[in-house]
Amino acid sequence: MNKIDLTKPTRQSPRGLILIFLFSTQKFVRAFWPILLVVVFQNQWFSNNLIVIIAVVFLLLLLIVHSILFYLNFFFYVAEDEFVLKKGYLRKKTLAIPLDRIQSVNTKQNLIQQLLDVVTLEIDTAGTAGKELTIHALNKTYSLELQEQLRTGDQKQTTTEKKEEIKEDVILQLSPADLLKIGISQNHIRAGLIIVIFGFQIFQQTQDLFQDKAEEYSSEFIEYMSHSNWALITFLVIFFMLIAILFSLSRTVLKYFDFKLTRKKKTYRIESGLINKRNVIIPYHKVQELNWETGPLKNFFGIYHLVFKQATSSQNSRHQQLVDVPGCLRNHLELLKTELFGEDELSSVSKIWSDKYYFRRLWILYGWLPVSLATPFLYSEWLFWAGAVLWLLLSAGYSYLILKKRYFRINNNQIRISKGAISHRWEQMKLFKIQAVEFRQSFFQKKRSLASLRLMNASGTITIPFIDEKIARQIYDYLLYHTEISEERWM
Repeated sequence: MNKIDLTKPTRQSPRGLILIFLFSTQKFVRAFWPILLVVVFQNQWFSNNLIVIIAVVFLLLLLIVHSILFYLNFFFYVAEDEFVLKKGYLRKKTLAIPLDRIQSVNTKQNLIQQLLDVVTLEIDTAGTAGKELTIHALNKTYSLELQEQLRTGDQKQTTTEKKEEIKEDVILQLSPADLLKIGISQNHIRAGLIIVIFGFQIFQQTQDLFQDKAEEYSSEFIEYMSHSNWALITFLVIFFMLIAILFSLSRTVLKYFDFKLTRKKKTYRIESGLINKRNVIIPYHKVQELNWETGPLKNFFGIYHLVFKQATSSQNSRHQQLVDVPGCLRNHLELLKTELFGEDELSSVSKIWSDKYYFRRLWILYGWLPVSLATPFLYSEWLFWAGAVLWLLLSAGYSYLILKKRYFRINNNQIRISKGAISHRWEQMKLFKIQAVEFRQSFFQKKRSLASLRLMNASGTITIPFIDEKIARQIYDYLLYHTEISEERWM
């Protein structure tokens, strides 16, 4: 077998030229699509077809030249324990990451890349904002070897020769029936809101170009709906919910098709996707938290949605490295918890609940505050008062459900936090992963001898609200002490 020399500057696969050209074309269309739309519908602007042909040919040549220059000036290598990537021809840019700071090395493959038989390699650290270290066109075999070497941080492994092969055990593999259960148990209200927001954005963007027509159609629709009966409105609501369910099912199939969770040594690998395939490697020691969730429908099917949370930078907190497993059964969940945290010692530890005062605070926030803000504008409407009473009752029930699920368990090594309302979520991590602890106490909490804690690790923040002040102080002191003395590897 040929050797992979990471110290030698290497370019992408030549097939990457096609991808660079397509990505450049896509960026151009996204930037100038309103102008292109106007040109298509207002073709009298260009009555001379020759001008149109010359413009199109000129743009194509420009994109081709850009793609070639970008390809020739894009290369990567390892130098002195750093992975270096250089790119750009007019404005040159060099990115370097120490091998021991690499947080994750993942691959993905869209439909075009599947046709070209190349993959994208993404390299993330806890200190970079965004995935700047991205290589879009690598040979599959080369990418797997590079992924393994960068993940381990061992640049001395420079050969693809077969060594003693370690068997990769399959932990979970989803069937079409599993995908159907997962799709049905998704949050369809959230899916419906995504459809509405997306449709509203499209309407807003097209309204600027075709303002008269947009106003005319929207006025006609509003007038039509105002004269419609309840049967039609009910039908539209049901139709919209069916669309939302179909949207959820489609997203589930596209994202989790052929899902497989495997284990090799102390590393998990997740493969999934139909149009966009992903291949994610998760070393045990880089998991900051293990989160899992169930809900009424998920509980009916006996499944959990599990998330591995890895390190992220504060600048990139919106794009945390969340790697999820959508259809865990109870035995899968227990197996993963045992492998990451050892034998379950927390179940025998007493629960520490948030104080009942937390319910009052939630009810004021979700119930009384919205009603109070709306009262000066709607106090003369009897329908408002009926709605206000209903809203207060619903918000009280919602706040009670939150309080009922708000507790945590802690021992000398780990902590597990329970929360949720309709759904039920748990977050678990080892104490040495904690990097900072905050003791918080407002004026109202102090009067009632209560306090809240915020536990921060490399993947984000966990909050423990409204617990007894003495307990909060003891946990705060112990966690600070534990953070100072711990020498275990947190990332």
